[in-house]
Amino acid sequence: MAQYAELHCISNFSFLRGASHPEELVETAAKQRYRAIAITDECSMSGVVRAHEAAKKHGIQLIIGAEFKLSDGEKIVLLAQNRHGYGRLCHFITVGRRAAEKGNYDLSSADLFSHDLSDCLLLWIAGNTENSLFAQQLKLKFHNRVWLAVELHREGNDRHKCKKLLSFAEKQYLPCVASGDVHMHCRSRRIVQDTVNAIRHKKPLSEMGFELFANGERHLRAIKKLEKLYPPELLRETVRISRLCAFSLDELRYEYPHELVPAGHTPTSWLR
Repeated sequence: MAQYAELHCISNFSFLRGASHPEELVETAAKQRYRAIAITDECSMSGVVRAHEAAKKHGIQLIIGAEFKLSDGEKIVLLAQNRHGYGRLCHFITVGRRAAEKGNYDLSSADLFSHDLSDCLLLWIAGNTENSLFAQQLKLKFHNRVWLAVELHREGNDRHKCKKLLSFAEKQYLPCVASGDVHMHCRSRRIVQDTVNAIRHKKPLSEMGFELFANGERHLRAIKKLEKLYPPELLRETVRISRLCAFSLDELRYEYPHELVPAGHTPTSWLR
């Protein structure tokens, strides 16, 4: 059986989008014998502590990242490779949150290309349009740290979609990788996912129509099922990416700031 690491997975900390707790996602990934799982909530790190504790309990690698929908239409996932990358990713989230009202964020492609995101890996979740300019800008910025994500969900066009994405990536000299756009740990959670989606759109379920996912495939699927969907090299690439990510929350320690008290003063006298 092939190895697999899920690199694009949101929890219920992506408010009114995800339908599973971070610990449920991590536990299920371990049961499915994934090599690793990335928790990539939308412009947020809110679920990673619970995910970290569950990952240690179940013996699976946790990759920390975040998903971003840029204001000019592109969608990306950033993954932290190490402690420095985690810091850069947190700073990028802060910039986006500060640029919008509470509960929202605002980031553009210009923000992506102007901020220091060294030691972060990027997955590009390409839409239906082939944005060659964006592809080239990503390569210039991230060099060998960018991939085109191929996400297949048995919606009737998987073969055509995969072929189209692979062809586009080849023209742009971009590597491809499989990912799942996971919103729930198991298929039975679909009714919850549909319900929170309806709440987010402020509509009854009966009126949602094509605004709901077409099926329940956005869960943590068995590796044998993934082998039937994806070319084997795309599954192998998930494992290679997981090996490039070595950061753990265990590395974080409280770092007391340097004293700002000049020589000849005590903290109290300098404050006065």
